[in-house]
Amino acid sequence: MADSRPRRSRRLLDSIRKEIPEALAAGQDHDDAQVAAMLRELGIALIECEQPAQMVQARLLTIAAQYTDQTVRIVALPTALVVQVGTVAYEVETVVRPTTQLDLAGRVDAIAELAEVGAITPADAAREAALARSMPPRFGPVTTVVGYMITTLGFGMVINPTWASLWGYVFLGFVVGLILQLGRPFPTLAAVLPTLAAAVVTMLATWFVADAANDGLLRVISPPLVALLPGLALTIAAMELASAQMISGATRLIYGATQLALLVFGVGLGMHVAGQLAPQAPSPQMGSWSLYVAIVVIAVGIYFYLSAPKGSLLWLVLAVGVALVGQQVGGLFLSPTHAGAVGAFLVVPFAMLGARVKTSPPAIVMMLTAFWSLVPGALSFESLGAAVTGEGDLSTLGTTVAAIFSIALGTLIGWSVFMTIRGRARR
Repeated sequence: MADSRPRRSRRLLDSIRKEIPEALAAGQDHDDAQVAAMLRELGIALIECEQPAQMVQARLLTIAAQYTDQTVRIVALPTALVVQVGTVAYEVETVVRPTTQLDLAGRVDAIAELAEVGAITPADAAREAALARSMPPRFGPVTTVVGYMITTLGFGMVINPTWASLWGYVFLGFVVGLILQLGRPFPTLAAVLPTLAAAVVTMLATWFVADAANDGLLRVISPPLVALLPGLALTIAAMELASAQMISGATRLIYGATQLALLVFGVGLGMHVAGQLAPQAPSPQMGSWSLYVAIVVIAVGIYFYLSAPKGSLLWLVLAVGVALVGQQVGGLFLSPTHAGAVGAFLVVPFAMLGARVKTSPPAIVMMLTAFWSLVPGALSFESLGAAVTGEGDLSTLGTTVAAIFSIALGTLIGWSVFMTIRGRARR
């Protein structure tokens, strides 16, 4: 009887766990040029999916060990990748289309997982990764705009949960989502979209929303601009700097700061056109239950806006919940500035363990979703914007820097602990 219980538990685990693919053949007799081409396609695809440079390098080296015994060197940068296999096989590739499209990221991750155990040939892996990089979004423009509108509502319920502001979040989220969709066919306009969107949102909020919602301007315009806030870029930059990836971290940090400057310039331009808004008394806040409703709303919005894989909605809800509830729990014993480290720390093992379940999407999908929900960029935007609108000063940026680095370090610690435990378990 005692022996049957472990067997039943094992059968239950086997029924819900994804099968680990087996290597195609033993040995390392693949052509070095094909191995280099595979590493190029997989590496640049991972970089385009907003993966930190040190993690891309580590993953590519793990993959290379399955296919060659030659010395492999990888140089990963935010916009380029250099691969050397042995002394004769070189590959260089540049980023074409950075993206947070979740189904694309999931497909790239699945190909990389096969390559990590040698379950796919180098030629097939290179071809599949190239095809994945050109995947169109699952949803059309209308659904994508609606998804962004829902996401804005969810972030509004996290940043400033007031009943009076809900309709404003929906309205402004629709406007920004529409601007982003109209700008997609024109890549050359990407540089001006943040400024344009910030200016339009600021004018509309000043004329129609902030006064009616009885809320301050920055609290109303921050949620609709969440897609343009470089929170993910700043967090990855902090992770890279903490991992001694100085070139990648510094360039990404400058990029994030430039994006913030463009947004703040747009806010200033919008205020100049629309005029100053009289100080508003904050509206009554919702109850503490609003956070749990916001978790579901954000996950649904991200599912449609970022084109998540089929059947992944429940897992997105769980990923957002782990991040935000972890952040809330962290606030019980840490300052609000550092509470994000707890949410980020918990997301890593959740995503890595959850990805082993048959019904789950790849870990990268859940981690990107969780990073979006932590929105560290919103803090930095509000700090800079407050200086522009006269509601604060630049000294408040210190809390922003601390918040960003706490999330980044929480992720790094979670990753290091999980990978160490998994490595020892395999021995």
